[in-house]
Amino acid sequence: MRYTQKDVCKAFDIKRDTLRHYERMGIIEPEIDPNNGYRYYDDWQINLLWDAKRYQAMGFSLAEVRDILHGDSLLDVQARVGQRESDLQEELAYLEKRISMIGSYRALLDSVDDHLGAYVLEESPAVRFVPRREMHDLLLGDQLTASGAFANAHQALSIPCAHFPSISDELYYWGFAMLEDWYDELGGPDEGSMTLPAGPALTTCVDAGERWGFGLHLFDGLVAEARRLGKEPLGMLCGYLLTRTYDKDGGYHRYVEAMLPLKADK
Repeated sequence: MRYTQKDVCKAFDIKRDTLRHYERMGIIEPEIDPNNGYRYYDDWQINLLWDAKRYQAMGFSLAEVRDILHGDSLLDVQARVGQRESDLQEELAYLEKRISMIGSYRALLDSVDDHLGAYVLEESPAVRFVPRREMHDLLLGDQLTASGAFANAHQALSIPCAHFPSISDELYYWGFAMLEDWYDELGGPDEGSMTLPAGPALTTCVDAGERWGFGLHLFDGLVAEARRLGKEPLGMLCGYLLTRTYDKDGGYHRYVEAMLPLKADK
């Protein structure tokens, strides 16, 4: 059988430019009428197109498809497909982490109304904190550490975080926090990062208000509540930025999940 460009485009639901691109890539080689330039495709070319579409659906590039169809041995194809399966499994594992992170974030957002100003004792997981800047000094260029670059590449798995090393000092570091298990699994560098250990913590949600209203004072109620409960702080504070919002009457809001790590009860 011989098929025209129109036949093939209709059968594969593709445009003529796409079909010609397959030709330029060396995946198919139609018969070209020297008199009028019309292209015709036999059954072999049709089968090559089917195979190309199948390999593309697996995630192979057109250059890889060309090599598979016109240059690879059976062992080569087996190796390529096996590697693609492995790559997709890694992508799936990463996607599952993203889904988990989004679910946790949604739960935090859903709890803002009930958690605003209320205090909750909970067990906090270990997280790896990557300080990007001291106060509001942005780290750029040569100042950006490997851990900072890692945080940039994996923001979907992180949450903005302000870390106060001391509950009596206004100095804080701004960066991103990721579950330590994920950080280690993804090969995050140790240099430029620190672990905020797992353990008991007192948390609350605060509204940091306008853009320049962030500071240690936001955590005063948290520290006072810990003392009221007879809990001993570890001497540090963390603030996870949940979201920024704006309304015409109230202006800007920055909702922060404030956390005070506590010493474990003996």
